[in-house]
Amino acid sequence: MASSDDAGSLTSVDFIQLQHYMEESNLRVKDVIKDFHPGGRLAKHTQGECLDAVGFCLFLKTYLEMEDIPADFCQRLFRYFQHKEQDESSTNPVPKGDVVFLQDVSCYFSVLEEGQPQEKLEFTFKLYDKDGNGLLDSSEVDRIISQMMRAADYLGWDVTELRPVLKDMMCAIDVDASGTVTLEEWLKGGMNNIPLLVLLGLKMTERDGQHIWRLKHFNKPTYCCVCESMLLGIGKQGLCCTCCKYTVHNQCANKNPEPCARTFVKSKQEIGKATHD
Repeated sequence: MASSDDAGSLTSVDFIQLQHYMEESNLRVKDVIKDFHPGGRLAKHTQGECLDAVGFCLFLKTYLEMEDIPADFCQRLFRYFQHKEQDESSTNPVPKGDVVFLQDVSCYFSVLEEGQPQEKLEFTFKLYDKDGNGLLDSSEVDRIISQMMRAADYLGWDVTELRPVLKDMMCAIDVDASGTVTLEEWLKGGMNNIPLLVLLGLKMTERDGQHIWRLKHFNKPTYCCVCESMLLGIGKQGLCCTCCKYTVHNQCANKNPEPCARTFVKSKQEIGKATHD
């Protein structure tokens, strides 16, 4: 799924797949990590504070409760942690050999497990800020857009004309039009941009009545159900819930829209089972 150019990198599709796997598991990091501590049943795969490649794969299989987790997926995650540690070698020690720090692995999954959207946005900012200068430059932004295109395709979205829409989204986040995006701009813009969160692979908090948004192009005059203004422009002008067809501007998706009646009813019928999987 990842190309050779993405060695040591994770794609948005990887994030989405990983969180789908996590949704099916009943375990937490704290439940699994003890197996790798001295005296634990998987301790032989640790070297001091480090975890070897076999141990990392066993960690994923145990944590995700999956015996058939794809080998290439395990490999990409393992290489990502190695690459991350090499990038941070100026301030942190780098493990010797084909290993990764167990603490980094547990911290990473804990953030995905318990982190709020803002924490996850900060996490992804650091992931894409390859040179670590605290800014996303044009090349890094282009890479984010490419990853979001992959994610949209993976999610089954209509990707026709999607790239310029995503580019406009990223430009809107650059509030001061400096050509770079700061962490502050990223957090402020990202928290108000539902498509960005979805396509970065950041799971939204699930609740009864939550809409399942997709970007959509409207061929006839259509009005936003929140602000009641017309959706203007070419390409994909807004978001539409795939369940109830509730339609909004991108920027209106976070402004307390009416709940999705269909998913609310479904969740009640299924006695509290999440309906947005």
